Amino acid sequence: MRELLFSPLFFAAAVSAVCEQPSDFQRQAVGLAAALKSDQRGQVQVQVLCGEDAAAAAARAATHKKTASTNGEAVLSCARKLQELLEQEAETGAIGYLPPQMLGQNTPQERYRLLKTGGQYSRRAAEHGRKEEYPEAVADLLRALLRANVDETARDKLMRTMVDFLKKAEKRRSKMAEDGDLSELFEALEMEDDGKENTDIDRASLKRTYRELSIKYHPDKNPESAELFGRIRDAYEILSDPVKMLLYDTGGMDLVKKYEKDGDGEIERVDNFEVNHEISLEEAYKGGEKEITVNRRVVCRSCRLRPELPRCRKCQACPGERRQRQVWMDQWHYRIEEYEVPSDERCTWDRQKLKLQIERGTMFGDRAHFPSMGSQLPKHIPGDALVTIKVRKSPVFKRLGDDLMADVHVSLSEALLGFERQLVHLDGHVVRFSMPRGDVLKPGSALQIEGEGMPHKEDPSTAGKLVIRFHIDFPQSIPPAAGDALEAALSKLPGQARPRTQRGAEL
Repeated sequence: MRELLFSPLFFAAAVSAVCEQPSDFQRQAVGLAAALKSDQRGQVQVQVLCGEDAAAAAARAATHKKTASTNGEAVLSCARKLQELLEQEAETGAIGYLPPQMLGQNTPQERYRLLKTGGQYSRRAAEHGRKEEYPEAVADLLRALLRANVDETARDKLMRTMVDFLKKAEKRRSKMAEDGDLSELFEALEMEDDGKENTDIDRASLKRTYRELSIKYHPDKNPESAELFGRIRDAYEILSDPVKMLLYDTGGMDLVKKYEKDGDGEIERVDNFEVNHEISLEEAYKGGEKEITVNRRVVCRSCRLRPELPRCRKCQACPGERRQRQVWMDQWHYRIEEYEVPSDERCTWDRQKLKLQIERGTMFGDRAHFPSMGSQLPKHIPGDALVTIKVRKSPVFKRLGDDLMADVHVSLSEALLGFERQLVHLDGHVVRFSMPRGDVLKPGSALQIEGEGMPHKEDPSTAGKLVIRFHIDFPQSIPPAAGDALEAALSKLPGQARPRTQRGAEL
């Protein structure tokens, strides 16, 4: 996060390394710098970064909270000095850098850097201003002012407009500071936050950075860094908690302290939202982790940090705050009506990934609870996400609580003479069972195998039983020759001899 000032001599020795990579854009300095009188910090050095011209560099510094300036003449003076340095560079080629002809290349915001008239610059600046893109608006006005032979009337008008944009940028920064400026927390942890993500941050990187800085600046080792250590600790506590992060970003530290003191007693909470997710019986049997995606409304930080991002165009105003007021109908009677206070924040719908833990033995209708992962509203505690699990039916197994049932078909021959079978279970292991020769399988018979059912959810090391229902497939017909042989064989079995016909008895 710390800015380093590079001298032109350094970059002259490394011309081939200047602005070669796409990642250098607006990050790597090209070695040209000029002074700017900042409102808060006095004289500061402004460097030209890759992809910038003099106007863009001066406008960026003038609208940045650390180097901000509402002094139009000071900003123009800085831009003019940078312009002179760039013109010298164009003649000598000592560094090997020229500003691009197109701004926002390969994006929907691609546009020509240089325009023909001051009026064109002014109109484009006004369009940026309507979108609250103040750095771009100020840069276009500076380009108009840097032209040669600008008459006094046009100069005064351009300067007034530019100062107005600088003040609006300052007002916007003040509003962000009141709500809670997350960039200050990232800076305390020496991390960058470019607003490219709506809500979430890299928690692992955040934790790793916090540990490193805690060791480096701990008061036991560096007593003079106690205050810095406190800022680092406070920043980590907020950024590591999604609820605190949202409350700080939209309501400032006062709202965070209220939450820490009273929980959700005084702060309104967004309603929970419920979704269903279907799993197979195999997944319920084996358990495991599964990544699912849910849609939820989130407050878009990017709309304030990087409103020029293409996806911010899809964001809409967040739902307003619902309040009540008295409406008097006459001198003695009134009624209470609800009304909505429009929100200044922007919201969007985000596809949030959740890690669903499927316990062994999960039942149809079980719920997974994800605290604070529901939809968001400014200055509200996020709702929870509740995922209801639906278990699909299996083509082989039927579930009865913690027991499983499977149907197995055997032939008449197997029912009479015995058989050996195997069944592939839900996790792939093989269950073997048999009927020995000499035992007869009767219609409607079933076999119970203990421990081969569904795992008990409370104790997955144990399981219910597997019930195998047998279905005997009788032949549709018996050929006469086979019938005679079968009759002869069956007649030898006890109790299977064919009864003689008795006189007077019905056959």
